[in-house]
Amino acid sequence: MIKPIVRGTVWIALLLSVALGACGKGGKKSEDSTATPAGSAGSAGGSRAVTLQLNWTPEPEFGGFYAAAHDHLYEREGLAVSIKAGGAGVQTWKMVATGAVPFAIAEAGEILRARLKDADLVALYAVYQTSPQALMVHKASGVTSLGEIFTSGKIKRVAMESGLPYVKFVQKRYGFDKVEVVQHGGNLTLFLNDPTMAQQCFAFAEPLSAKEKGVEVSVFSTADAGFNPYLAVVITSGKYLADHRADVEAFVRATRAGWKAYLDDARPTNDYLKTQQATMTIPAMNAAADLQKPYVVGDEKTRYLGYMSEERWKTLADQLHELGEIDQVPDVTKAFVNIESK
Repeated sequence: MIKPIVRGTVWIALLLSVALGACGKGGKKSEDSTATPAGSAGSAGGSRAVTLQLNWTPEPEFGGFYAAAHDHLYEREGLAVSIKAGGAGVQTWKMVATGAVPFAIAEAGEILRARLKDADLVALYAVYQTSPQALMVHKASGVTSLGEIFTSGKIKRVAMESGLPYVKFVQKRYGFDKVEVVQHGGNLTLFLNDPTMAQQCFAFAEPLSAKEKGVEVSVFSTADAGFNPYLAVVITSGKYLADHRADVEAFVRATRAGWKAYLDDARPTNDYLKTQQATMTIPAMNAAADLQKPYVVGDEKTRYLGYMSEERWKTLADQLHELGEIDQVPDVTKAFVNIESK
């Protein structure tokens, strides 16, 4: 997994095959699995056929979408949804902007950058209300905060995916003078063998993998440090939204219902994910699904699943501008639309 950070992209290493049976938005492998609702009547049966393009492979990050497919929730809204797996280098926003697919997964910063290039993109639904992007260290290192990773001298090397906005954020905030920053390649082996090393992770992914390998870790969130973009965001084009508003609303309603079902009990969907080329083991997916719940549910400001606020989008735009990721602060009100379930 995240996704490009992200998903630019990181669903980083949602568990390597060396660990729980399965990461990484850097070091991902490309897959071409396609999920359709079991028993779907398809377009021939009167359902409108649409595609959701993922930016990574089938994993708990996308559990709610697969739950909506597996539980026939898209069908009930009159949609025959195909879920197509992504992989390294897949620029999902371009597929939406060019009309190749109606729906895809991207991350908020990616959307703002693309819109400034005149890409016709609109965000519809944010899976992660709190970004799970984090850095992990060996618990034995004695590091107790994100800042200490870069300033205490206890950590010698930090593996991160270069060029991502969060990397620029932590560099601006803490500096890299006391650490060597190395490229993250989606492989936990170096980290596991070096107690003076830190590595980027998703809070509910690689830490599980490390624990399975006998390494206890401490995890420090970039969201807690103030960088908290929406991740795993469903996008469409402004044209598709205008021309197919009813289908878009139906897709979002079914997606929200799918995520509620996945949050209530992820196990049936995770069993289904194994039939869709998921590389994680079922126990790993069950554990990750449980750990990611607070990131999906959000806090008291989250009105409903998938909700996005103008304040959060504006904060991100200002941060990206300050970091040099974008050359101007766009009108974020045009970048997203909230669709409530009736």
